[in-house]
Amino acid sequence: MSATYDEPHWQSIVHTLEELGFQVGAYKRPQLERRLTSFIAREAYADLAAFLTAIRRDSLLYRRFHTYLTIHVTEFFRDPPYWVRFREAIEQIPTRDLRVWSAGCSWGAEPVSAALLLEEMGRRYEIVATDSDDAVLATARQGLYSQPDYERIPPPYRKYFRARDGQWILAGMAGGNITYQRHDLVADALPGVFDIVICRNLIIYFKSDVRARLLGKLNGALPIGGLLFLGATETFLEYVDMGFEVVSPSIFRKKGIPGPTNHQRVP
Repeated sequence: MSATYDEPHWQSIVHTLEELGFQVGAYKRPQLERRLTSFIAREAYADLAAFLTAIRRDSLLYRRFHTYLTIHVTEFFRDPPYWVRFREAIEQIPTRDLRVWSAGCSWGAEPVSAALLLEEMGRRYEIVATDSDDAVLATARQGLYSQPDYERIPPPYRKYFRARDGQWILAGMAGGNITYQRHDLVADALPGVFDIVICRNLIIYFKSDVRARLLGKLNGALPIGGLLFLGATETFLEYVDMGFEVVSPSIFRKKGIPGPTNHQRVP
């Protein structure tokens, strides 16, 4: 597939965005080119040069672009059969408070799904939900969901929501809490050690070498016996080399005898 931008123009893009803190080199180029071209057209800039000049000067423009560039397609209990198998895998973890990391959480559908699941199971939990996009984190912290989003929630879990001004808000969650934090999976250190890591439909967007490095990071966040929950379309062919075993499609367990873990506290 031919590139949208020639090499000098692409290097200008890379230089500008990396100056602003975006790790362009980690992502697959065709995907970034498509979204960049679409954004420039949507914002009605005359050409690439005009856009790059504007984004250096306008922090709000950069924030809008970052939100548009990073993928935020998610929903409650996305791929429902996988969540059924995820619950079965959690049942094999010895009874104790669970620490969960939802990486690339977007506006919060996946950490909230995990919280609802654990509430129904009667487990206590602490969920750290992270994303590199401040705008979607602000939305996630509001905890308000539209009618279409609410309708995607399986009926047994709807009792945890209350109507508010035409939207829905979480209510009556007694088993734990969700904390939203800004975290760049590519650039930042691990936010702690967790019993469960959920990272669904995120690493698929990265180049192969970066993807392998990120899988290594996720591995480092888990103790022996910890669970890794990936997206339905993602492959993890390196799981044996990284010390995992398959629990079910997209769900992996770090091999060894599960036992108490010395968790580090999350700042």
